[in-house]
Amino acid sequence: MPPYTQLNFDNFLFMILVGLGLAIAVILARGSEHLTFSFRSYTRAEEEQVHEFGGDVRESDRPVPWLIWLVFFGYFVWAVAYILFAGANGL
Repeated sequence: MPPYTQLNFDNFLFMILVGLGLAIAVILARGSEHLTFSFRSYTRAEEEQVHEFGGDVRESDRPVPWLIWLVFFGYFVWAVAYILFAGANGL
């Protein structure tokens, strides 16, 4: 078996995983208004209540979108994996 076959498979796997990751991130970003996570249920009136501040700044009491949770926890998973990988390889 030629040694280059494994390199081609690694590159193929990397392309597929990065592509799937980006596709999932785009889906979560586009659906962030509906794909949310919360420990309590919100009524429609609570979600539509908007607090206005000066300078055209507004906020609402909506649950946090899944994309934000993914980025938040993904950062910590990446940090732990990086520390373990760097420690195992002596970098």
